[in-house]
Amino acid sequence: MLRLCLCVLAGAYALSIFRDLPGDAALVGTALSTGLCLCLKKLRAAGFLLLGLVVMWIASRAMLVDRLQPELQGEPLAVTVQVATFPEVLPGSVRFVAHPVDDPVQAGLSAPALPGKIRLSWYEPPGVPRIGEIWRLQVRLKRPRGFANGTGFDYELWLARQHIGATGYVVAGAANLKLDNVKDRRSLLRQRLVDRIVKVTGDNDASAVLLAITVGARHLIGKEQWERYAISGTSHLMAISGLHIGLAAGGAWLLCRLLCPFFSRSVNVRDLAALTAVTAACAYAEISGLAIPARRAALMALLVAIPFILRRQLSPDKVLAASCIAIFASDPMAIHAPGFKLSFGAVAILLWIAQQRSSYATGGPSPASRVLSAARSLSTLQVTLLLGLFPMTVLVFGRISWLAPLVNLLVLPLFNMVTVPAALLGLLLDGPLAIAGDSLLRVSWHSVRLTLFLVDTVSAWPPARVYTATPRGIMVFVVMLAALPALLPPGFPGRKVAWIAAMAILLYRPPTPPAGCVDLVALEVGQGLSAVLRTRTRTLVYDTGPSFRGGSDIGQLVLVPWLRSAGVRQVDLLVVSHSDDDHAGGTRSLVNALEVKEILGGERLPSISQSQLACRSGQAWLWDGIRFGFMHPGVYPLQGNNNASCVLEIAAGPHRILLTGDIESPIENHLVRSAALSPVDIVVVPHHGSRTSSGRAFVEALRPSVAIVSAGHDNRWGFPKDDVVARWQEAGARVMNTAASGAIHYRVCAEGGVQLKSEQRSRGRRYWHDTVTGP
Repeated sequence: MLRLCLCVLAGAYALSIFRDLPGDAALVGTALSTGLCLCLKKLRAAGFLLLGLVVMWIASRAMLVDRLQPELQGEPLAVTVQVATFPEVLPGSVRFVAHPVDDPVQAGLSAPALPGKIRLSWYEPPGVPRIGEIWRLQVRLKRPRGFANGTGFDYELWLARQHIGATGYVVAGAANLKLDNVKDRRSLLRQRLVDRIVKVTGDNDASAVLLAITVGARHLIGKEQWERYAISGTSHLMAISGLHIGLAAGGAWLLCRLLCPFFSRSVNVRDLAALTAVTAACAYAEISGLAIPARRAALMALLVAIPFILRRQLSPDKVLAASCIAIFASDPMAIHAPGFKLSFGAVAILLWIAQQRSSYATGGPSPASRVLSAARSLSTLQVTLLLGLFPMTVLVFGRISWLAPLVNLLVLPLFNMVTVPAALLGLLLDGPLAIAGDSLLRVSWHSVRLTLFLVDTVSAWPPARVYTATPRGIMVFVVMLAALPALLPPGFPGRKVAWIAAMAILLYRPPTPPAGCVDLVALEVGQGLSAVLRTRTRTLVYDTGPSFRGGSDIGQLVLVPWLRSAGVRQVDLLVVSHSDDDHAGGTRSLVNALEVKEILGGERLPSISQSQLACRSGQAWLWDGIRFGFMHPGVYPLQGNNNASCVLEIAAGPHRILLTGDIESPIENHLVRSAALSPVDIVVVPHHGSRTSSGRAFVEALRPSVAIVSAGHDNRWGFPKDDVVARWQEAGARVMNTAASGAIHYRVCAEGGVQLKSEQRSRGRRYWHDTVTGP
């Protein structure tokens, strides 16, 4: 069974290497080959591998079909939807997932074909929708699309595995009406439980965790909270996982064993307790929203209970493999979720450790020695889990929670013995027993507060924050070696190599440009600008992209993850061209996350407490043989925020790069008249390609080989304008747009010239990514 499972998963993951899904003929041929291999005993392993590939292929085709039709993108639509998730309340908006339903009022009227799930943002809503409600809304939708920068969160893959075929926003107006209240029982029950917990414990961080571990409602946990949990290695406690399902099943089993003899002596308590336990596990998983770890735990409980009742025995590895195949068969896209890999990986490690348990000391007969032995075993278990999951946490999350073993050693007993049991029992005690139930909820809430105090203390300690650069080449193999203690039995030669591998990954930094070269990376940040310039030993960030109404910004979503992935631990110079939000919106997140040694800007940013200096024409410096200098602003009068932009020139020998911010025609003309301009190799086009910039005289003076536009995909201003693009092309430039190319990486060397290193949307494209053509 385990071999079958691994073969199926290998085939399913193999589809991820495809940039585009092959056609129908290839699918039919592969399916026929699968059947042939499964019929031949010697080729059965290959047959299961192909089976995983075919199942994933079919599911991926269905996912791509269930996306918004291109002709509906951006069009005003009247849709009737049912709210499918707890709405996430953000500053000035709410965000939720919904699925279209038939309009109970306008039955029979034709409606556009929409995906099965859509994700909506509603700005300044009249109220917060509730899970299960049916609404008629005026919306504008777009196809799934995210930023392509080669690192960080893959938003399009997340949408794909959530089966969300469109995103968009609700258009404000009187036409948005609630048509029906919550009717489905699960939504009613979940909302009722949420309301009760909030009423008893209030609205705070601890109650947000309590909602997450009881009802699976994580909508009140903010990004800063999740970051603290990740640093301390306690994220698995803050959402319903196999641990919580196991505790519910174990508690139900124990209660049944204790209470049944008082009511009937003829019943088979053993089998009834097993049925009660698995029923509790499945019910808990259902109420929690069926997240992958909860599904896995419920399936494993079921696969253990059935043979137990039938007086059969199923080995733990078969239980794990069967539950894995069941989840894959029911939801193939789920295998791309980090929760799938972490959940099954952690359980596999635990089962392996259990088989090797005889290698650990069991302790003496005295209670003290047994306690010490148990503590030693638990500590060994936590360290082994840390190393066993080391490759995944590095490759997926780019961090190491090295304090996780210690924190979990302190927190797990509290969670296992107090928090979860008190919370679940408190919810069960309702009606006439609600007073007792509320008291138990408060006990659970106080235990969460104690846990969060420890988590906050640990996460605030700077050494606890350990981020890793993205391994490349041979380092991908090295990171795998760190898992050896979880794979090899105690005493096996070579286990200590894991510690060397772990230290190598922590110290690893990807190669920087050679001396005399500078790398320019224009990141894809939507409608805004952020670029990174790196020499052999220095890093300069030019602009930090926009912030968003929901409270996030490009600094935390794109810029900081990209810098950490590249091994950058400090920014030598941050240049914020001017104070407009699309250029300065991510500055605070960058300054809070990384050490920024110096900030220069065209305008002062009042939201940043760190000292800031003004950029001025004539300022120049040399880094690793590369000359940097400002050409603007000077002492002449400025005209508006855009024209205060710092214009930065970078020279590597005879080759030059020009970053222009949002300067407009008056400043362009001034630079032309002052004879400050000469041909460049690369220019970042002013003001995202608007008609207020890129005047003909300016373009002719620069005559670049490459003109990079940083603009948002399908932005409402229509940037870059067609005539502006044509003007740069007529001057001999290749016009590139971050919206079409993703992050654009050029290397400019004094002797090697200009080299395009990558266009991320092309290099990193996978079949679930959307495409766009033209600048």
